Amino acid sequence: MSPALELAHCRPEVASSFNGHGAWLDTGAAEALLVASIGNLNTFISTDGRQGMISVAEISRNATAWTDFAIKLKAAAGDSGFSSDHGGKLLAAVKEFFSNVIEHSEKIETGQVLFSARLGRFEIVVRDRGIGVLESLRKNPKYADLNDGGSAIELALQEGVSRHAEEPGHGFGFRPVFIGLANVSEYIRFRSGDHCREFFQKPGGSIDAHTKQSSGLDGFSCTVICTPNSV
Repeated sequence: MSPALELAHCRPEVASSFNGHGAWLDTGAAEALLVASIGNLNTFISTDGRQGMISVAEISRNATAWTDFAIKLKAAAGDSGFSSDHGGKLLAAVKEFFSNVIEHSEKIETGQVLFSARLGRFEIVVRDRGIGVLESLRKNPKYADLNDGGSAIELALQEGVSRHAEEPGHGFGFRPVFIGLANVSEYIRFRSGDHCREFFQKPGGSIDAHTKQSSGLDGFSCTVICTPNSV
């Protein structure tokens, strides 16, 4: 799901050519989810319950819509093989991610939460077309001269780093996500501006992390791919 979503995010003009006769890219099982995302629907749940999307704006204005979506997301995680405890941690991670869209993007109307599930694999994408991590951090005088997108992402992943100057309790809040999903996350990718930072869980549980340059992306995108311990 996530590569096609990132492509649509970076190059929305090519989204209409994903599928159909003569299409250069077959999105397969992700097609319905991509159509919902590109069409900016408020909510979408596939008929089999394995895929879903909700806009952050809808979460902000409609508590019932979020509750319904959260129930379906956790049910899909359970069907994929996750325990109730880890399903709850997946849900907590999603809440942390979309909270960052609300607090930092300055364009919550562009934010989306998406999930895709199959047996032994659960994928989450949270994205927006806001100001991005670099510009958000530059709101803090301490980081006003920061001009590197890769460094901005690395800073944002540190506990307590925020756009808010001298205000304890603020931050992008990703550290609890790493801790909560430590046993099940096999891949996490943060992308903003012209950089991304990736985390790969290696056999034995150690983490391999890389920051690298990428094509430009407005706003912010986060992908988490998890595998339940039982599979």
